[in-house]
Amino acid sequence: MGVSECGIPPNGNFTYELNAAQTGTYWLHSHYKGQYSDGLRTPLIVHAQREHYKYDHDMVVMLEGWYHRESRDVGEQLLSTSQSVREAPFRPYMLVNSRGGSDLRHTTLHFEPGKTYRLRLLNVAATGMVRFGIEQHSMRVIEVDGVDTEPKEVNSMQLSVGQRVSVLVTAKNSTKANYAYHADIFTDIQAGVDRAVLPFTSIIEYAQGAPLRNATSDEDSTVDWNFFEDIDLVPIDRQPAPGVHKWVPLEVRTSIFDDRREHLAFNNRTYESPLVPTLTTALTTGYQAFYPDAYGFKSNPIILDPMTDIEVAMFNNDPNSHPFHLHGHNFFIIHRGTIDNDPTKYRASGQYPVRRDTITIPPKEFAIVRFTADNPGAWLLHCHMIWHGEQGLMATFIESPYQIQNNTRLPQSVKDNC
Repeated sequence: MGVSECGIPPNGNFTYELNAAQTGTYWLHSHYKGQYSDGLRTPLIVHAQREHYKYDHDMVVMLEGWYHRESRDVGEQLLSTSQSVREAPFRPYMLVNSRGGSDLRHTTLHFEPGKTYRLRLLNVAATGMVRFGIEQHSMRVIEVDGVDTEPKEVNSMQLSVGQRVSVLVTAKNSTKANYAYHADIFTDIQAGVDRAVLPFTSIIEYAQGAPLRNATSDEDSTVDWNFFEDIDLVPIDRQPAPGVHKWVPLEVRTSIFDDRREHLAFNNRTYESPLVPTLTTALTTGYQAFYPDAYGFKSNPIILDPMTDIEVAMFNNDPNSHPFHLHGHNFFIIHRGTIDNDPTKYRASGQYPVRRDTITIPPKEFAIVRFTADNPGAWLLHCHMIWHGEQGLMATFIESPYQIQNNTRLPQSVKDNC
């Protein structure tokens, strides 16, 4: 909210129409503060007319964190002027497809012997990476964030908030046993609070009442939990990376600002939503739409000329990991590494880099991504840990203002809601 529209008022309505030209695994959610963590979210699956892979069943596995608190309360805690209040730990509880609790029947996934399943894993939590794995079953990655890839075999998977991954899993041919699956949450949001792993285990069920395999401890587990390197993936639609016409460096830091609250910032500038939505400003300010000051400097505006190749270098100097999500584009992942240039942790893409719309950057590391400015509009780049966005870790790309003015008209319903 504050970029494309003013939001839907209480008891109001708004109709969204879109051309579903992209296929794959997506989700719809509110973009007002932390509201989607209260439940305003749902998967959006767009099927291709011809799939690249064959499978018997398509299964959505939506991984969610539930706080037993309203998002407004958590946001107020994190933006408190009191350090002791800010750093009071809060922990999410895992839900699978919006169900949870101690009764594992609510989160059981059912397999038929010999069948191949496409599991569409979505991390739609407010905070926290989720690591997913199935005991004694391997998985083949075939899609990330709506981009089909060559298969890569893994037996565990990490998904940061906002990321989606499709994996193929072939069921065993026997119903003599059921197997544990894991969807553990890594908490990684509060400065001054140690990172924690919150384990969650449920059941892949072949037969009701069959014995459960590998459910007791890490020592018994067949899941290795090696970090999944998405930069090694190769898209089926192979495209070389674009060049560089414009370089955008973004440094991430956390600090106490002059309001005595803890904010996150790109280049020491914390985001505040503009009073006038960014898209409206681009449409109504004529030639001034080409100047960042027209959008308010606290919206972190970055003007992009049409069809230019953009390289964004993100340096995470924060003690927490951050999943950065870009609206309006899939980007090419070019490099990853550590800020101290540890050569053992440097990773470079191949000739045809993987593309996705959300990238995880661990503490004290960097990532370099590229995209072509071929989609006129106002697009957020933000941390998808929803309260980090509320604390200011967002920037706005205003892409091709002239094309926006020539090709876009505000519906009356947008004007009415403002």
